[in-house]
Amino acid sequence: MRLKLLACKALFRELSYVAAISDNMIDVTWMRQGYHTEPELLHSLLQQEIDAIEAGNDPHSYRIRGREAGDDPKDFDAILLGYGLCSNAVAGICARNHRIVIPRAHDCITLFLGSKERYASCFAEFPGCYWYTASWIENGGVPGKERQERAKKRYEAMGYDEETVEYLLEATDGLKNYHNAAFVRMPFGDNERYSAATKESAEYFGWNYHELTGDLSLLKRFIAGDWNEEDFLILEPGESAVQSVDDRIIKKSHDE
Repeated sequence: MRLKLLACKALFRELSYVAAISDNMIDVTWMRQGYHTEPELLHSLLQQEIDAIEAGNDPHSYRIRGREAGDDPKDFDAILLGYGLCSNAVAGICARNHRIVIPRAHDCITLFLGSKERYASCFAEFPGCYWYTASWIENGGVPGKERQERAKKRYEAMGYDEETVEYLLEATDGLKNYHNAAFVRMPFGDNERYSAATKESAEYFGWNYHELTGDLSLLKRFIAGDWNEEDFLILEPGESAVQSVDDRIIKKSHDE
């Protein structure tokens, strides 16, 4: 199969590895990680990318078929979204000519851990946990001493006194309810500097440090085209997704 992958850079290393060993042809467009804090903007950007692919003017993809009259507008066998529900950012996404495949996941942590069931188990075991991976550390500006010091310097440059700076750091970092840090070590590559960075962040915030082994099985099936209904939502052309309040996480907009 020839597949178009639109994915968050928080999954860069993992999806790059899986795509490299896949028998399928994978054409990838990476999206900046920080959009997860602006789900409406992320939704708009993903829909723009899909519309451009189908119009034949996507600046990122290699196009096989031309734009002549009568040419088949479906240039890929499917468009894969390397995202979870991500604060409803994928809800309403639609393609006119392509199938869209989305993992059934609240966010990318499920994709690192291998299943939504393991995700639920780990979140129960480590409440108030911030998750770290190599890709996320490289592309996501994860919490740590460096990020806090940058924010502190920014507030100081704005003229705030020390007491106000400390208040602003606490009010804006969103970390008040966190007390665990978990590093997900993927089964490839040298991750020692990333686990060390996670440990340093845990020590800086006074959090407990945990380390888990990542599981690539869900991502491998995602890229291989091995899509079952339990783990993936498959939208046919014209269909869109909405959040599901049950363990499906996302469903087709016309499903019960």
